[in-house]
Amino acid sequence: MARIFVLLSLIVLGYSHICLISPHQRGSMKGINAPGAKDCILLKGPCGERKPDDTVNVTYNLNSNISVVFQKNLNHWDKSKPGKFVVSISSFSATPSFKPLLTIPDTNTSSLNLYAEQVFIPNEKDLYPRAILQAVYITSNPDAPAEFYQCADINIAV
Repeated sequence: MARIFVLLSLIVLGYSHICLISPHQRGSMKGINAPGAKDCILLKGPCGERKPDDTVNVTYNLNSNISVVFQKNLNHWDKSKPGKFVVSISSFSATPSFKPLLTIPDTNTSSLNLYAEQVFIPNEKDLYPRAILQAVYITSNPDAPAEFYQCADINIAV
């Protein structure tokens, strides 16, 4: 019985976890109301190997504040070395160069905790007409993967 518990615990640690709710992350958000959702475990930067969305349904203005909502789908907080969440932006390209817009320290909030934050879209013309918004959960937890990624494709108006 103890072996089964350890095995299940390791499986749960392997599925971790940030989901970008708004703007909508690339791909689906199936099962995000349960800790360890498959669509929240993207381990390879910059966008978890998800391809850009062909249809982008959200437009933001340069030089404006926007709301970003993301979910800590599974808690990896480590008291001895807390991690952080970083929201960044890049012009739309095959090799994006992300500029941080917001950093939030990770705390011992529960799995499925939602973060609703304001970020400022800078007045940088290279972001027009399309950009990539990225959310990263940097765990700093030696018992968890180092980072989890999500990206959303957004239109930019001048």
